This record gives sequence, structure tokens and C-alpha cells, in this order.
Amino acid sequence: MFVRSCSLSSWSAAGGAAAAARASANAPPLPSSPALPPSKPGPRSMASTSAGAGAGRVRVAVVGDVHNDWNLDEDTKALHVLQPDLVLFTGDYGNENVQLVKSISDLQFPKAAILGNHDCWRTHQFSEKKVDRVQLQLESLGEQHVGYNCLDFPTIKLSVVGGRPFSCGGDRLFRPKLLSKRYGVDNMAGSARKIYDAASGAPEEHSVILLAHNGPTGLGSRMADICGRDWVAGGGDHGDPDLEQAISDLQRQTGVSIPLVVFGHMHKSLAYGGGLRKMIAFGANKTIYLNGAIVPRMKHAAAISTRERDGLQGLGSMAPTSRAFTIIDLFDGAVEKISEVWVLVSGVGSELEEETVLYRRPREHM
Repeated sequence: MFVRSCSLSSWSAAGGAAAAARASANAPPLPSSPALPPSKPGPRSMASTSAGAGAGRVRVAVVGDVHNDWNLDEDTKALHVLQPDLVLFTGDYGNENVQLVKSISDLQFPKAAILGNHDCWRTHQFSEKKVDRVQLQLESLGEQHVGYNCLDFPTIKLSVVGGRPFSCGGDRLFRPKLLSKRYGVDNMAGSARKIYDAASGAPEEHSVILLAHNGPTGLGSRMADICGRDWVAGGGDHGDPDLEQAISDLQRQTGVSIPLVVFGHMHKSLAYGGGLRKMIAFGANKTIYLNGAIVPRMKHAAAISTRERDGLQGLGSMAPTSRAFTIIDLFDGAVEKISEVWVLVSGVGSELEEETVLYRRPREHM
């Protein structure tokens, strides 16, 4: 399904809580609501129920692997069109691009983020003599970096739990000295336990979204599968085994509701043989796995109207760009719809340019 030049009113009608909070695409940025996590209760037991988790209609926007394609002003305008309640960043902002990460931290929307392998591209261990670029990125994001942590958003009854930071996929820890020094993680089992403990502490009335840089193992081994190796002809499963283990243990041992696992790293455009990757997969307990790595996520508009051209010349503005996001609409903690969207941003306004629906919840489940 494609929608082009969709009006703000038709798009925002589906936005639920966010539509009431943001009046128009051109409104100035709104301050983000406080996201300081309250003290966590103890781990849940199997007797705990997830029924009723979630708070009405909630919209989540995913910014997949950025790779330097981020502009605070333009992306803010695009997000005002989409009107999310929460923005998730999957990592790989650039090769240790500290300034870009600082810009993301200034985004005036509730948000959560994780660092990827490109965000520690040159740093193998933390410096004892100076503040290195990995530390600067972590300091810029503060509590919004959710690696091995749980960040609660009480107004929408969601908690975001982070997977392993710096992941490069596969069965080996990437940047083990960084993981050991900051998080005390020395192996996959320890990593899985950290994720498990973070998710177990989410409030019982909350649904949990897991946010990781790379997805879990167990979702397929073909090149085009959601975490399939696409740089070799034979393919292979390049997921994170610790993330799969943590999810399995949480589903088997606790009452934590995990409607969604969001990640990136494995780009939509395949490296070998051309073609496109599957960006969505379905697992046990109604969990949906979503890969948001639309790379590149920014493109320059091929053509603009005479009205836009005249407006841009008058304002001295940059040429229009289209910016990619993945949008998830939830209702009472269950995923109703997932779409990949492109938003056109120019000096004379912003509008939804294209929508591709990846998933729509069957009517019998609504």
C-alpha cells in the first residue's frame, strides 16, 4: 500500500494520543515529557498477568541506522507530521559522530536510543587519560541510552529495555573490553542475564519494547531474512544469541508482555545479489520483530513544484529532502499496524510522501 502527498489531517487521525498533543507539522518543537524511571519493583512471577498492559492508542516512530543522515531541524519537522508519542533510535549514528549524537539528544520528543558497532568504530577500550568519543556519546544520551537498562514512560504505559550495546551481530561479543569495563559483561550468558534483569523490573502495567542494535538469532538464515547474512552467497543467521536467550527466558519465566522487538544493523538493501530484506518477522507469544534499518534514510527530492521552488528561493532554504521512518501504532499494548514511511521536508512545509504497510493486525484480533 502506498499513500502519496497525504494530508496531515488524514495521517494524524490515526495517531491517537499524539494527535491531541501536536497541533500541526509546522508547530515549534514541544518539550519532551520527563522520563526519569521510578524505582523498579522486583521481578514478576508467572502468576503476573499482562492483560490490560498499554495505554490506549500509542504511536512509536523508529529511526533506523542513521549513518550521518540526520538533521535536527528537518527531522523534527518530519516527526511533527508523524506525531509519535515516542521515538526509538537503533544506533550506528556515524563512525563515532559525537556531534550528531548530541543533536539527537536535543530532539524534543520522548526518546530512547542504543549505540551500535559504528558508534565505537575506533575505540576498543575506554581511555584512562581522556574522555573518549564513546564516553562522550553515552554522556550526551544519558538515561536515554537504554543499553542493559529499562526506561519507563508512564503516560503511555510502555517501558523500553535495551539489548547489548555496540553489537555487530553473530556469536562473538564486539568490543568486549568496553562491555566488560562499563557493564561487567564478559560473555553471552552474562549479557542475556543483564537484558533479562532489566526487563523483569518494568512496571507490571507496562508493555515492554526491546530496543537493540541487532536482532536475535532464530529468525531465519537466508540472505533476505530479517537478520540473514547478505554479504556471502550462502547466507547464515547473523542475529545476537544473547538477545534470543533473554527473550526466551522472559517469555517462559515471567509475565512480561513483549509485543515488539526493534533493531537495525542489517540494512534493508541487500549487499550481495541485490534485492530487499524482510523487515518484519513473527515469533512466539505474539511478539513482532521489526528491523528499522532503511539505509540511506535520507534522499534528496528528485523534483519540486514551481510553488515550492519559488518559496525556497524566497526563504534561501535548502533543497527538499525525504526522510525515512518506521511507524508502529499500538492499542492497549498490542501492535495494530506497522508502516515504513517517507516524509517530504522543504522550506514551505512538510508532508507524508509515501507509506508502505508492513503489517496490519487481523480484524478478529481487534
